[in-house]
Amino acid sequence: QASPRPARKDPSPAPDEPAALARQVSFGAGLRTLEDDGFGRLDDQLVWTLDYCEPMELGPVRLEGGMRYAYDEADDTSGGQDVRLKSRSYELSVGLNLSHLVGRLRPYAGLGAAIQFLELRGIDEELDVVFDDDDVAVGGYAKAGVLFQVSRTSHLGIEFRHFEGGDVTLDGTNLDTSYDEVLFVLGTSFE
Repeated sequence: QASPRPARKDPSPAPDEPAALARQVSFGAGLRTLEDDGFGRLDDQLVWTLDYCEPMELGPVRLEGGMRYAYDEADDTSGGQDVRLKSRSYELSVGLNLSHLVGRLRPYAGLGAAIQFLELRGIDEELDVVFDDDDVAVGGYAKAGVLFQVSRTSHLGIEFRHFEGGDVTLDGTNLDTSYDEVLFVLGTSFE
C-alpha cells in the first residue's frame, strides 16, 4: 500500500526576502502643484500622505485607501490691502493598486476616486479683516511609483500622482482643483 503524499505547502519567501503580496502602509511627503493659475502664490503646496493597500483574490491587484493633507500660506494684495492667505486641503481616496515585485523593486500603478475638502483663509492684520471659505471637490486620480524593499518589512520610494478634480468656489473665485504631486514614500509591509 502506497503511503499518502504529504500536503504541498505554498512556498513562502525566506525571512530576509520581501513578500510579493503583503499588506502595506506607506507615509509620504512631497510637493503638490495645482494647475489653476487662480490659486496664485498658493499653487505649490506641501503635502503629507498615508496610504494602505490590502491584497485581494485578484493576483497582483490590491485595494487601496488613502488620506492626504496639503498646506500653503503666502502674503498677497487684495483690494489694495496686504492679506495673509492660508490654504489647506484634506482628501480621502479609494481605488485599486497593481504592483509587481521584481527582486527588491516594486513598481506599481493605481487608479481611483477621491473627495477633497478645501479651505481658504485671508487675514489683514492691520484692519482685522478675515475671510474664511471652504468647498468640496470630487474627482479621480492616477498614480505610478516604484518602491525599494530595504528589508522584508520596510520600503522607500518615489511616487507621481495626478488628480483630476471638479471646480470649487473660494472667496468668489471659481477654481479647478486638478493637481500633480511628487512624493517620497516610506513604509512597511506585513502579512
